[in-house]
Amino acid sequence: MEKLMKEDFEKLNNDFIYVAKRKFNVDLDNTVTSVYISDVLISLYFEGQRNKSRIAISLVGSFIGQTILYHWGGNWVPDSFSIRYVGNNKITVNPFSMAHQRLTKGVNKTLFDQLEIVAIKANNDNIKKMIDDNRVSDVFNRLFDEGWWPLSMVYKKNLPNYVRYEMAYILGAIAKYVKDKDYIKQKFRELLSDKDTVYYACVAFQNCLFPEFVDKIFEIIYSDDYSNTVKAQAISSLEGRSRSDDDKVMNFAHSLLFRLDNPVLKFYVGNLLGTFDNQENVEWINQKLKDDNVDEFSKLALLVAVQLLRKKEFNNTLLSIFLNGSVQASIKDEIIKTLHLLPINDEIYHLRNEYDKFDMKNKIGFINIVLFSDFKDKKRVLLDLLSNEHDSFVKSYILSAIDNISEDDKYSLQ
Repeated sequence: MEKLMKEDFEKLNNDFIYVAKRKFNVDLDNTVTSVYISDVLISLYFEGQRNKSRIAISLVGSFIGQTILYHWGGNWVPDSFSIRYVGNNKITVNPFSMAHQRLTKGVNKTLFDQLEIVAIKANNDNIKKMIDDNRVSDVFNRLFDEGWWPLSMVYKKNLPNYVRYEMAYILGAIAKYVKDKDYIKQKFRELLSDKDTVYYACVAFQNCLFPEFVDKIFEIIYSDDYSNTVKAQAISSLEGRSRSDDDKVMNFAHSLLFRLDNPVLKFYVGNLLGTFDNQENVEWINQKLKDDNVDEFSKLALLVAVQLLRKKEFNNTLLSIFLNGSVQASIKDEIIKTLHLLPINDEIYHLRNEYDKFDMKNKIGFINIVLFSDFKDKKRVLLDLLSNEHDSFVKSYILSAIDNISEDDKYSLQ
């Protein structure tokens, strides 16, 4: 990619918006809602195929970059194709890496999901609350009416699995907002009844699972007639449930975690548990994390849920487990990773007291926790670590973290 200037990023962003208007008659801007819509447009434009075109990466990268600037501020650094000083935490983001991920890995790395991570690290923002559902509904109903609903591609057996998967995912994303629910339900029922397409029905349900299909999904998960690959997508499909099914699905998930033997499927249940943002679920997870009778893989799955929920109510539980000398190393590693995402503050002192016992990996993890926390004395803690650390690599990492804090202070005074 040739050297670009900030003005080039703005022009490329406008070019991306122009392409969306010309191809789909959809007006985009640099809002979170437009990013959500753009994921559907990108999949439809490339018909689910992967793309490594420099032009495409430049257009998509500039679009997501300008969106980051619009919401969280920052400065383009053309030499590295990145944006520095993003959000309150002044993080550095590479929008072109995000674009490359989206275009080469499809809906497994949607722009919206990647932006969600940026928003958390930059400002601890929840961008799901920033979506304008009315605007999305208007756009997706128009796409549906104009024949852009890609149902036929899901049935094409000659297409690669990843293409059919992506089209099924987009099928559900659009269906969630389509007004003609009877038609949608009929087509979903047909997908679900065919052994060749039940997998893709479950993928579509991840974005739009109607109440009348929930019991069938339960049946698939417990049945011996379906592969673990189908069961994994069936578990994920429960994330697309209606709010009226929350209690029913949550109770099912609580039971399912301990009925499964497959560690991978437990991971999928962990992702599902992370979608129930209520006190009952938080208390249940805390209780099971502290239960010595719960197996290692179930606890790792529970930590996945904690990472998604990001509630301070988990802090004391995680610290108590982490400081328990008999806990498995895999769980300790995952707790460090999890604490990066939680609103942690004074709890840092407890971890600092154990720092000298950490291996290098957990030391780096703790340094990141301090750096990205709201802890007021982060610089003092890092200087203390620096004065007592003997490993040259870890010392250099601490120095880099301290430099970032110094940059933050300088930037905030401008």
